[in-house]
Amino acid sequence: MQQYSTFIFIALLVVAFYFLILRPQRKRQHALQQTMNAISPGSRVMLGSGLFGTVVAVGPRQVVLEISPGAEVTVLKQAISKVVTDEDEDRLDELDEEEQEETATEPPIELPSERLKEEPTATSSEPAAEPDSSPTPRDSSPTPRDSKPPTAD
Repeated sequence: MQQYSTFIFIALLVVAFYFLILRPQRKRQHALQQTMNAISPGSRVMLGSGLFGTVVAVGPRQVVLEISPGAEVTVLKQAISKVVTDEDEDRLDELDEEEQEETATEPPIELPSERLKEEPTATSSEPAAEPDSSPTPRDSSPTPRDSKPPTAD
């Protein structure tokens, strides 16, 4: 009887390991593979960092994205987290509008500003004042360059 209970316990651990670790990992890998296969020129994608772009070219390991008109970036295929659909874009537009409404109602945060020195303008007829060129006080005692520092004997 003791033999069977140990065998059943080990079998239950193997089954639990499969359902809790291996099966979800395989599902994620399958979903990632489908995403990689769905990438084609002209499709909109989102990178893991939240950067959106339109696919310009697809290579064996990399993708060229246009992130703004005229600005292209090359990324690895693994960096793409999902292919964005029209529904996703609509949902993101709604989130952006909500965020803009929230920020519009909040007062702006004032940061301490540094005062910039005014530069003389070129329109005045007076020459710009030059900084004071008085010599800075220096130690007048000559220091020999070839002397060695004192050593403790």
